[in-house]
Amino acid sequence: MSATSTAQALSRDWSTKAEPLANSSDVSEYSEAYANFVSGAWDDERWTAFRLRFGIYGQLQPGVQMVRVKVPGGISSIDELRAMARINREFNRVGGEIHVTTRQDYQLYHVSLERTPDLVSALQDAGMTSREACGNTLRNMNSCHLAGVCPREHVDAGEVASRLSRSWLRQPLVQHMPRKFKISVSGCATDCAASGIHDLGLIAVEKDGKQGFEVHGAGGTGGQPISAIKIMDFAEEAEIPTILETLIRLHQRYSNRVNRNAARIKFLVKRFGEDKFRALFDEEYARLRALPQRPWEALDWRTPQDAPEPMTPGGVIDQYDGKSAVVFCPPLGLLTSDQTDALAELLEKHGADGVRLTREQNMVVTGLDAGDVAAVVSGLREIGFPVEETPGDISDVVSCPGTTTCRIGITNSQSFGLEVAGDVRNYAAKPGVTVRISGCQNGCGLHHVGDFGFRGMGKKIDGKNAPHYQIYVGGDARRNGTVGVTGPVIAARYAPEALKLLLDSYAATKETGEEIRVWAERKGKTGLREVLMPVMEKTDAEVKDIYQDWGESDEYVPPAPAKSECAATFAVDDLLMDLADDALIAFDRSLLGGEADQGRAFAHEGIYYAGRRFLVRLGDAEEGVDHDVVLGRVKASYASDGKVIEALDAVVAAEKAADGNGASDSFREALALWIDLAAMRAEEAVSQEMLDTAKLGDGSGSVMDMIRSQQEGA
Repeated sequence: MSATSTAQALSRDWSTKAEPLANSSDVSEYSEAYANFVSGAWDDERWTAFRLRFGIYGQLQPGVQMVRVKVPGGISSIDELRAMARINREFNRVGGEIHVTTRQDYQLYHVSLERTPDLVSALQDAGMTSREACGNTLRNMNSCHLAGVCPREHVDAGEVASRLSRSWLRQPLVQHMPRKFKISVSGCATDCAASGIHDLGLIAVEKDGKQGFEVHGAGGTGGQPISAIKIMDFAEEAEIPTILETLIRLHQRYSNRVNRNAARIKFLVKRFGEDKFRALFDEEYARLRALPQRPWEALDWRTPQDAPEPMTPGGVIDQYDGKSAVVFCPPLGLLTSDQTDALAELLEKHGADGVRLTREQNMVVTGLDAGDVAAVVSGLREIGFPVEETPGDISDVVSCPGTTTCRIGITNSQSFGLEVAGDVRNYAAKPGVTVRISGCQNGCGLHHVGDFGFRGMGKKIDGKNAPHYQIYVGGDARRNGTVGVTGPVIAARYAPEALKLLLDSYAATKETGEEIRVWAERKGKTGLREVLMPVMEKTDAEVKDIYQDWGESDEYVPPAPAKSECAATFAVDDLLMDLADDALIAFDRSLLGGEADQGRAFAHEGIYYAGRRFLVRLGDAEEGVDHDVVLGRVKASYASDGKVIEALDAVVAAEKAADGNGASDSFREALALWIDLAAMRAEEAVSQEMLDTAKLGDGSGSVMDMIRSQQEGA
């Protein structure tokens, strides 16, 4: 089925239920795209944008890929554990570990590019997907690590995350956004899912006897950490799909498509200001609420119980339903295939529901009867997974892979994380102290929101490159706006020593009951620098070590210049295809809702996006061109193509002749034909004769000039 035909099918049956995670169409789509890339039919830019949407990400090591597997809400079954063990064993060339990420995904490494079609197929067979786990898409939607079992929750946040994820999977509007979009759902005001650092954060609340969500948005960390703003004080659950769509459409309409590093929702608030941003949100929200919405079945709400605030790691936890959960801690979220198989066997033997993947790279066994808890805890420890007995006896250290696999990693953050795990265990000054480590500025290790955070960076010392860490102190993911206080920059070689100095100083100088954040603010930058002076003023004999990363024996070599795939570009034609398809879907939604003006507006956009596809085919990808100018260029460039001119004239005439409803059947069919023809022409090669430079005069020499010259001479 063509992309446009798919869009038409979706638009004619708007009540279609949420997508399954696994769909056989993904296998054929990926295999066909890979064949196009290998044959040379697709260039590297188009292929890169495509494979990222399928969760296939280039590694530091040449010729192999990281594959990210999407786990909505972090909820994973026993069968999925077995599948991950099997797939990792089969496709990981070096036999490395499965990785639980801070986005509640699974990641696999060292997969040969030529084997990725088979891996996508293997995931589909297991009911899993890597679809839209990377790229400029709706990323994996996060929830509380105890979602569905926590005594304190109003509602199962994991169910909300799963529903939203599945309802948007494969939808044209979210395949080529200006940048990625991250969502979290928390089941209560404790906000375990960290709404303050997400593009959209939902917190379940009860207000005036009604149950719903507090809505936050435009938060994020990375190079410019910005705390989320409150968008709505209260929204009923049925409004949530529209709220998400509103932010997506604002993102598509206003976010920066030139500078990928300034293309998150947070930059729209910075650009427009909070008041204007909220006004734009309210206007778009009202427009969309008038249209038919995605289906939403009522959630099961509960009255929260009085229970301790969930902390990490957590150990054994009483569920709201009388059963038990057990949090266990694979070091830095790494577990082998054999360990994963053993885990699946253990959980099945004791009747567990499955596992939750946590944002702290831990895992939670859920649904245990009281009589099985001791055996499960013992079994987990035998496999090699620590389980907390008393607060703080398990290290709460999180790290991204850094230079172990990441092509833009600057420091070996994983090696550093493993080294300091013992230093933060049983830390009396604050049991359960959190350490967060990122190997670069992108913040995958959540360095801004740990008690002690480290962000990898490069620095030149005496003209030579040396790996360093920027330090942050006193961050808290659960408290919106609590980004760590910025401390000094220290050499990566001395990072473990730096952390120990900070831990010792806090324990020795904190006031009674003083939190790490307050302590850091009291110390200030000058005070923190004094604490770390022993590692900032090394003797000449020690300075030679500064050019080595922690855990490395060789002199540091900075990462080779590489385009970050975290902010990879998109193929313009693919973007326009999806926007045209979305316009057709929205056009039909307007028909169903009887919204004449909106129907005309969406259809007008569809004409424009399809028109631009005709021009992109000929090398004209100019942005910001007026609607009428685009159609004029199409008419001039395709003057000898009777089908294009006929379809263009037909859709323009149909728009003018549309009846009072603004969306007559003839207009819809003319638009569908226009979009389909654009898709057909986009797949056809431009004739070489049309690009004959010898037939050009003294013009600019652009591809468009070549084509127009040939057409004028025809």
